[in-house]
Amino acid sequence: MSFNLVLNNAVRLHEQGRLDEAEAMYRQLLEIAPEQTDVLHLLGMLALQKKSFDSAVELLYKAVRLAPDVVAYEFTLAQALQDSGHPKEALEHYKSVLKKDDSLPEAYHNMGIIYRFDGDFAEAERLFQKAVELRPDFASAYVNLALLARDKGQMDRALSLLDRALQVDSDNAEAYAQIAVTHRLCDRFEQALEYYEKALSLQAGNPIYWNGMGIAFECLEQLDDAFHAYCRAVELDPGFADAYNNRANVLAKLGRHWQAEEDYKKAVKLDPAYASAFNNLGALLYDQERYEEALECYRKAFIINPKQAETCSNLAMAVKEAGDPAEAVGLYFTALHLNPVLTKIHHYLAQTLYDLYQSKQDADRETAVKLAQKWVQFFPDSPIAAHVYAALNGDMPDQAANDYIRELFDSFAESFEATLKKISYQIPNLLAVEMEKQPQNLRILDAGCGTGTNAAVLKRHAAVLTGTDLSEKMITAATAKELYDRLEVSDIIRFCENNPDSFDLVVLADVACYFGKLDSLMRAVNKALSVGGTVFMTVENLDSEQEYVLRPSGRFAHSKAYVEAVLERNGFEKKTLNQAVLREENGSGILGTVLTAEKNAEISNSNLDNDDKKD
Repeated sequence: MSFNLVLNNAVRLHEQGRLDEAEAMYRQLLEIAPEQTDVLHLLGMLALQKKSFDSAVELLYKAVRLAPDVVAYEFTLAQALQDSGHPKEALEHYKSVLKKDDSLPEAYHNMGIIYRFDGDFAEAERLFQKAVELRPDFASAYVNLALLARDKGQMDRALSLLDRALQVDSDNAEAYAQIAVTHRLCDRFEQALEYYEKALSLQAGNPIYWNGMGIAFECLEQLDDAFHAYCRAVELDPGFADAYNNRANVLAKLGRHWQAEEDYKKAVKLDPAYASAFNNLGALLYDQERYEEALECYRKAFIINPKQAETCSNLAMAVKEAGDPAEAVGLYFTALHLNPVLTKIHHYLAQTLYDLYQSKQDADRETAVKLAQKWVQFFPDSPIAAHVYAALNGDMPDQAANDYIRELFDSFAESFEATLKKISYQIPNLLAVEMEKQPQNLRILDAGCGTGTNAAVLKRHAAVLTGTDLSEKMITAATAKELYDRLEVSDIIRFCENNPDSFDLVVLADVACYFGKLDSLMRAVNKALSVGGTVFMTVENLDSEQEYVLRPSGRFAHSKAYVEAVLERNGFEKKTLNQAVLREENGSGILGTVLTAEKNAEISNSNLDNDDKKD
């Protein structure tokens, strides 16, 4: 059989996708003619298809060396270098190609991809534009121009360019997929699904598209559909680390923790530099209180990506649980320097300093105070830092600053109710007992309502239920419960003063702990109550001759005598005060007082206004 006949047969097999058979024939031909450049080039292209990058580069370098003027050989070599992770060498050869033939749109296009990933968006855009000038129907170049626009946040322009790609190639699956991604990034998840389906109708075996569809389903909380999409992605590409990670996220949400753990471990085995998967695995282990294992995962994630504030914060949490709060504080400082506006880190740091202070060792207490002072020095504008330092240092402000309360509760609004369960929070139960004594059809103010943990209890007795809180995120969570007739982001004192004689019951559940002096608060509450109206309030007990103190926890405690005196001088009577455990803290119950009092019918709001002027 002649050389050319064998070569033609090999090319036919290659075109049919019978790569192993074609490769065997190409290699037979190379044994006969080891420097036959067409065979070297074809075998290099085949190796590139099989992702045998080292072999492809070796074969193509040889072809280029033997025939340096053949543009096709050097272009394919540049592609092989680009695909194998050698972008600088690829650029050199693309430039060499263009010196020989400057009319190749594919060369400009591929160079544009390299410059885009290198962050040189201006040069990338110039090259993509050159590609479409040379070839106006170059759909992939329009797609990449769209990705550049999306990188810059120009979502409408990106969609317009992707539409242009579809105008020149209506069967371009990647254009449909990128439209889907763009809609997903704009939180238009239903539209994203529509375009992923179009992409998959053209390339049903594309695991990346199935993975993207899974993400869209997950964002819509359609977890079963998301799970099946990720399963399809993994089935199509068993080496797809991102799909394993995403499937694990869904499994974790479904409570299938052991399967989630298995998938996370597959993801990091496939990609040992996958920081997010290590971080997610760490979070799963942390939630199971497997702190040492979580610590190891977070350490790996942080080593891979030391610029990620959330990863550093997670590492700090694990270090704290492993028994080293001082090291955890240092890591939280690092996290805050990486992302100073991530306020939840301030919240975690506050809790860690408190835990360190609670140690029985005097040296640890001194360390906690010194670290809190450094926190204030590093972040002088942080109200959380200022408040924690005041609490640990034994200072005595009149009340917690509004900015502190706002930032504190904004920072953990999402985890607030889960946190209450962990500390055996009893106040909703104590309030429920008291509400059984109250009549129906009351105008009720839930002051400092938080996420609405008391709303269900109060709603049964309310004609109108109003809630107010300083934290906008808490109000958003309370709104979602659809139990309040009115919700407002406001300071409690200001709200009460602006709504005189408007309520039959004002609830101050776990509110007094953010006030030292209570007079202004109780005077405002009295003003907001109608005659004979009732206040419900909880306070943390202080067994001391002092009227109140700011505890290291950051909350105020009050003496019984002081609370009774405040109520009396601010127009309340018929007081009932009962002792109860309000919550747990470090394994111990926090004892408090649950009190109710009625507005004294003989004290008018005008009298209270006069008292305000005396202050």
